[in-house]
Amino acid sequence: MSSPTDQCAREIIDVIPLIMRVIRAEVRSSRFPELSLPEFRSLAFLGRNRGATLGDVAAHVGMAAPSASKLIEGLVSSQLVTRETDSIDRRRVVLALTPAGKRRYQVAFDTAVQLLDSRISGLSDDVKAGIAESMHALRNVFSEPGSGLDRIAPIAKRGGKVPAGKSSRKKQLADF
Repeated sequence: MSSPTDQCAREIIDVIPLIMRVIRAEVRSSRFPELSLPEFRSLAFLGRNRGATLGDVAAHVGMAAPSASKLIEGLVSSQLVTRETDSIDRRRVVLALTPAGKRRYQVAFDTAVQLLDSRISGLSDDVKAGIAESMHALRNVFSEPGSGLDRIAPIAKRGGKVPAGKSSRKKQLADF
């Protein structure tokens, strides 16, 4: 017989990919079907993390640097992202969303929120509150040092933002 912790871990492993597949399909079929989930995640990350570099995006999205470079090149070509020389360290190139990139991300984000809202609307308020509480607990567990997010933590030292603690619904969803 497995422990409650083991059962919980198995549920997380089973449910998160299912949710991500549903969101991915919705983002692809939305107003901007050409926006892939890695592109969506990259736009979300860049919107929350001023001063982020290609390496930061690669670590967040879980890609090797060459793959992330190709992804960012596509976003730059689509005029959704800019590359700028860091004003403090001219050897560094930082990425930023263009106004079009911000709009594209917002539409995809709103679509994903509407999808999740419609999927969970039939649940009782108690169940929804329990899910929100569980998501907050998981955020805290996976935001701790050693959780894998450490590789993006240097952004905070450069003046960027790394979400921690209580976050808005937008930041919670935008982390995927």
